[in-house]
Amino acid sequence: MANNETKDPSPESGIVEDIYLWRRKKLAFSILFISTATWTLLNIYGFNSITIVSWIGIALVSLVFLWGSLLRLLSKVEPELSGLEVSEEFVVETVRSCRKLMEEMVRWMFRVGAESEWFVFARTVLGFSVLSRIGNILDLQTCLFIGLVIGLTIPKLWEKYGDRIQKLCANLKERSKGAYDITHEKILMMKNKLQHGREEKLKKTE
Repeated sequence: MANNETKDPSPESGIVEDIYLWRRKKLAFSILFISTATWTLLNIYGFNSITIVSWIGIALVSLVFLWGSLLRLLSKVEPELSGLEVSEEFVVETVRSCRKLMEEMVRWMFRVGAESEWFVFARTVLGFSVLSRIGNILDLQTCLFIGLVIGLTIPKLWEKYGDRIQKLCANLKERSKGAYDITHEKILMMKNKLQHGREEKLKKTE
């Protein structure tokens, strides 16, 4: 299947898409690992975000310091820092993704408010009601973590098993339609029998 073919990351494809589809496995795994560790420390062990950020900063500075010291001690060569920079492609892709998200939000607000679509309005109110119920059970950090995990698993699973899932859904739809038709026929037969029985009783009473 075409979906099972592994695609190499290319400059044409977006960095965010490569992360979600695990084409850049190291970066995707790093994001998932850091997010899981941060959520565990915040929600299970009760640390606050400032403490975790401070620990991460201490760890990064210590590793860079040790790395530079070992390089100077062993080879007397200054560490090369030209590669430690955020690429312009990553910044442009991030800004583009944020812009698309904001445009979709504006369009959605316009549909709900200006176009007066009652179905969209009711669905939006229902969605916010469900979200408020979820907010009573889960905090924002947990919701963000769950969303990140879903975002890093569902697209990859769909890319790999999308054809099988579509075939399974089609088979289930056909089976459910067949079961519905059979049930509908049985109900009509029972209805006809009851109606026929009532007609016979009326004839006997007459």
